[in-house]
Amino acid sequence: MYTFINANGFSYLGSDFAACNNCHVMNEVYDDYNKSSHKSVAQCGDCHLPHSFVRKWIGKAQSGIGHMIAFSFDKNLPSHFEANKNTKKWVQENCINCHQDYISNVVNPTLKADHNNASLSCVSCHKDVGHKRDF
Repeated sequence: MYTFINANGFSYLGSDFAACNNCHVMNEVYDDYNKSSHKSVAQCGDCHLPHSFVRKWIGKAQSGIGHMIAFSFDKNLPSHFEANKNTKKWVQENCINCHQDYISNVVNPTLKADHNNASLSCVSCHKDVGHKRDF
């Protein structure tokens, strides 16, 4: 409970992207995002979380608990977070969903997020669109 209150845990229940900068390890990412082309059209959760209601809240809970454990108990705290397998999948899904009108005629079917091979992802070429440091 102390960690939740100390880390402004209630702020994560909303969709304000400023909550993603509650921890100092996100300062660079937050600064990059504020300069990005996506700032005017997307917030953190629009790219990093599933869009369906249930999957979104499960994803928020998983990420939040993982971050809380890392900050509370990990002596070797990373200088920044890296996207895990789920986040990479969600980012790919969201790129395709948001840009479907532009990419429908040019996207290789192997780019679909549920494809099982080692296909390219949108961010393998457009890696700095939302912010730098992976995603």
